[in-house]
Amino acid sequence: MSTVLDAEPSEGIDPKTEADRTDEQHKGLSWLLMAGHLCTDLNQGALTAVFPFLVVSSGFSYTEVAFLVFASNAVSAVVQPLFGWLGDRHARPWLMALGMFLAGVGLAGVGILESYPLIIASAMLSGLGVAMFHPEGGRLANLVAGERKGSGMSIFAVGGNLGFAVGPMLAVAGIAAFGLPGTFVFLIPATLCALVFLTQNRVFAGFGLVDKRAADGPGQRDRWGLFALVMAVLSSRSIIYYALTAYAALFIVAELGQAEAVGSSMITVFALFSAVATLLSGRIAGRVGVLRLMRGTYLVLAALLVCFALCRILPLSVLLLALIGLAQAVSYPSTVALGQSFVPQHLGMASGLSFGVVVCVGGMVSPVLGAVGDTVGLTVALLVTAGLALLAAGLSALVARVAPQASVR
Repeated sequence: MSTVLDAEPSEGIDPKTEADRTDEQHKGLSWLLMAGHLCTDLNQGALTAVFPFLVVSSGFSYTEVAFLVFASNAVSAVVQPLFGWLGDRHARPWLMALGMFLAGVGLAGVGILESYPLIIASAMLSGLGVAMFHPEGGRLANLVAGERKGSGMSIFAVGGNLGFAVGPMLAVAGIAAFGLPGTFVFLIPATLCALVFLTQNRVFAGFGLVDKRAADGPGQRDRWGLFALVMAVLSSRSIIYYALTAYAALFIVAELGQAEAVGSSMITVFALFSAVATLLSGRIAGRVGVLRLMRGTYLVLAALLVCFALCRILPLSVLLLALIGLAQAVSYPSTVALGQSFVPQHLGMASGLSFGVVVCVGGMVSPVLGAVGDTVGLTVALLVTAGLALLAAGLSALVARVAPQASVR
């Protein structure tokens, strides 16, 4: 005979407790991955900030210091897919700790070493470290997010934005205090973050194993054609981003007649609004849909870039640049998550390509736009970026046509 006690939950047991605890753990891991992304990418952001000091203190030419970025990006672009492939075969979360540590060691060596070949090798070591972190970090950010992929990738991606913003400030502070060898300060966050990540290695490895079993289920085939379209969208966005960070300040100075300090402050405005949009990307995509968000924001971005290129009023230019920062970043993490959803069997490879190779594409194409600016003016160069935004909108519409049901939360 059933009793009342049979129908009621046992006293003192909350059925939601375990789920809530798991959810809190996952959120904590998402923020930890963001911190790791920050500690890794601040080395990328700092490299160019060291250039003026290398030229003045070591007597290197502009070509020689510029080659350091090319060397670092080239190593990163080539190696990241390899580490992504390795991560897809077997979970290797320790690569994140090793990667962020090597990225910091490499950047520190750029200021400490005196021989140019050794400085190049050190920059390449930093690029190698960056390449080791991104595939595994992006893969785990996807897994830790559970069903809310867009929100999880937003948290992870904003770490990269903050890293690029904090890196130059840390470099200038270290060099101002200790001279060019002051780049040793990058060893501090690299070492501390690496140690923290090593303490969580077993937890991260567990996520990899759980997902591998789930990925073998039905309906989990890879669609590389759709992923390639998403990569083309991300590459267009990366070129626009690098062009704005490189030439928006010069445009403000050259075309609006403002002081260098005013032009440089515009990059801060752009970076701040980009970071805010990146953090909100997942929530917005969850409400309006990632495909609709991609199409709409790139169309708006194209219009804003045209207005910015033709504007000669400083307050309006500041407003336009802030809106451009929002528009180019708000769909970015959700687009990365969408690309990952098309290749569920190769999350590591997808992460390496989306966070690493795409960034390198932007960095390598940016000088081409600089050449356009030298030849026919920065206004035309910025109008070219508007064309790239229209291309991204068209590619987004093509993705929506081929996979209209695709979505992320």
